[in-house]
Amino acid sequence: MNLNLRNKEQFFHELVQLARSAVSLPQSLEMLSRNARQKTGRCASRIRANLLTSGQVGPAFRAAGFTAGDAAVIEAGEATGKLDVVFAGLEVYYRQLAEARQRIISQSLYPLVILHLGAFLLALPPAIIEGGLKTFLLRSVPLILGFYVLVLAGWLIWRVIRRGLSGSVAAAHSLLAVPVLGGFLSDWTAWKFSGVLSLYVKAGGGLLKAFEIAGSSCENALLRSLSSSAVKEVQAGRGLAEAVRQRSGWPRVLERALEVGEHAGRLDEETERAAEIYKDRTLAKFEAFSRWAPKLLYLVIVLLMGWQAVSMITGVMSSVGAALEP
Repeated sequence: MNLNLRNKEQFFHELVQLARSAVSLPQSLEMLSRNARQKTGRCASRIRANLLTSGQVGPAFRAAGFTAGDAAVIEAGEATGKLDVVFAGLEVYYRQLAEARQRIISQSLYPLVILHLGAFLLALPPAIIEGGLKTFLLRSVPLILGFYVLVLAGWLIWRVIRRGLSGSVAAAHSLLAVPVLGGFLSDWTAWKFSGVLSLYVKAGGGLLKAFEIAGSSCENALLRSLSSSAVKEVQAGRGLAEAVRQRSGWPRVLERALEVGEHAGRLDEETERAAEIYKDRTLAKFEAFSRWAPKLLYLVIVLLMGWQAVSMITGVMSSVGAALEP
């Protein structure tokens, strides 16, 4: 059972509180699973069942619908006794995502109400003049349906973009070069990469494994390729900073964080700082989108309502003309 962002925030909040109270993970999952009426309770029950079967923390969380990055850092935290650190980091991450999404939704509700109300009100005069429910539906439904077709098209385009970004280096290069969109995708995936890397290192996991997990979970084929190349360079005897410099394409702040973190022996702190910077940039773009989304909706509404008004006036005039003919 997949949890939404708010459910995940709540789930990790409860786990971190129990972990800080020295309650073991199996005991925590058993306690949370007692509330089977809640999604988090059913999720805890599923993780616990998978954990009892496999004996492995990472696969147990992965089978319950969590991302590979989530599962990997949780596994590292469990192995090093730092589950509270990992759970706290995941709680904050999902809270920030949930708040950003909520802002976009809340600021888009009013235009949606106006759209539906306007479609119904504009359909009333023709329905009264021409008579019948059929006319009302023919006037109102296409307008509303057309809007949701546009929303569906936007959602499908976003899925194609994410698949392309994650699927191939060439597609990632092309998408990241697109004005506005590329900047958002770069900051968003750099946030995910830096966040997972920081959490994994902070949880006591190995550096090379941290790069592998961060690359596989960031949904950016270019970053995944760069991290894989860096791991090979380090395995060949090069330092991390040198390995990173061998390939262009690293987000600038992340590149500097890796170099400074290696030389200072504070890679977890520097990558966490990079994650904070990219988080702030990503959320600022979310905030900008939440301000512009209603304006775009209003533009769509004006166009659709204008078309509906013209159609209504034309229909009314035709009906009046037909009535006045001898």
